[in-house]
Amino acid sequence: MLHLEKVSKQYGGSRKEQVVKAVDDVTFTLQENEIFALIGESGSGKSTLAELIVGLQQPTSGSIKWANVQKNAPVSRLQIVFQNPDRSMNPYWPVKDIVTEPLRLSGLPRKQAYARAESLLGKVKLPAEFLERYPFECSGGQKQRIAVARALSMSPQLLVADEITSALDPSTEHELQQLLLSLKQSEGMTILYITHRLETIAGFADRVAVMKDGVIQEIGDTRSLLDEPKTAYTRALLRAGVFG
Repeated sequence: MLHLEKVSKQYGGSRKEQVVKAVDDVTFTLQENEIFALIGESGSGKSTLAELIVGLQQPTSGSIKWANVQKNAPVSRLQIVFQNPDRSMNPYWPVKDIVTEPLRLSGLPRKQAYARAESLLGKVKLPAEFLERYPFECSGGQKQRIAVARALSMSPQLLVADEITSALDPSTEHELQQLLLSLKQSEGMTILYITHRLETIAGFADRVAVMKDGVIQEIGDTRSLLDEPKTAYTRALLRAGVFG
């Protein structure tokens, strides 16, 4: 569905010793209707890679292709939900305006957009009364559900979830993962799930890639990678449990 070929992103000056490679020669393919987990410590390059995929940054080298075409796909095909939902929510807007913002920007009349808002909240298991609330009246988990509802408004084929459960308690994190599982099936979409919590992906992700210093260390189906990791780094992460 979406293929990354030798994608790199570097920062710094012309002198070699000043160059920092945030993403280094990354190649993998996201398949249709799967949850693909990208695991790595803080600073490993996960979020930079996510921003490259959705077009918020451009790669220094390499290619990102959608359905065998150089990436120039409509933004509606891929949406991102950030670690901090407040980053992308206007605190002065009610939820109904936050959720329908992409629809309004795409030209849908306000009345028609509002008519879809209740359905969008229903998809993320929030009651219609939340449409009149403001972000400060919602918990962290509820705001992440609202952010997911807004992303769903454009019927994306790929949803990038960038550390969206990292600030949540384990119970809320599990509930949000179960929501994503159900949405994968009901919406028929692929989810790139980025996290530093290796222990949370068993029974959730279909495949997983482990990233360190901008480099993909290994990729495999989740059960096999957790049971028989191929690299010393992945084995160390499994021994360490939670890492940040």
